[in-house]
Amino acid sequence: MRKKRNLIKLLNQNFLECSNKTIKLGKYDMPYITCNVLPEIDFIATYSQPSTYFYTDSTCVGFFEYDSKFDGLFGLWNAIYYDLKDLKKEYLERFKNVKYFISPDYSKCGDSLEAENIHRQMRSRIVSVWLTMNTDAVVIPLVSCANENGMEYMLDGMEDCRVVAFNAKGPMGDPIQKEIFVKSIKKTVDELKKLELIIVNAASENDDKILELFKYALENNIKVHIPDNMLRIRNRLKRGGEINGSNS
Repeated sequence: MRKKRNLIKLLNQNFLECSNKTIKLGKYDMPYITCNVLPEIDFIATYSQPSTYFYTDSTCVGFFEYDSKFDGLFGLWNAIYYDLKDLKKEYLERFKNVKYFISPDYSKCGDSLEAENIHRQMRSRIVSVWLTMNTDAVVIPLVSCANENGMEYMLDGMEDCRVVAFNAKGPMGDPIQKEIFVKSIKKTVDELKKLELIIVNAASENDDKILELFKYALENNIKVHIPDNMLRIRNRLKRGGEINGSNS
């Protein structure tokens, strides 16, 4: 056993400590993750703002910002990949008492190498498994893809999910991305037979506009919930609204 652990370290395969704790599914052996808890999340905190991790009693921590904010040299992925024990302890302290996470949103780009997009999805899965193994939090799997190629594997390993998350910040202003986004929602609803709830991260405070993207899900009796976040609150206040908006 010790020899095997030494070999894992020598080969920089430390992530196997996570991936070996779950099954792998699909063409690219994506680690299996699921969420069977129907959470009542009312706020999504941004990773780089720990002061908001407990903004409400039902706050969820999300990674919806530029990758350099959460995936730099001292990011959680590197802590896992290189088995940096002190750095992992720092993350455990940082995330102490967090109730909910959404899987890290490692950015995928349509004009990037598809191999890189696949790798980033794998990293998100590994980090999600690590959070599940090492914290008491519920981790909500994120559905994301950069293009139609990504749709082929974006749900691999998520077959049993009752709850998933989507990030609607990007597609709102890009017609091409919006089309891909809507297609990915339809595919998710059609393929995840146990799906009951979609959690949406959004920048717009216009819930009706966001819900239009999820029309197919709503028509198929999937509940769609849009928690607040700091950006939504700021946008609402700019328009003369109140801090607390109405969630769907």
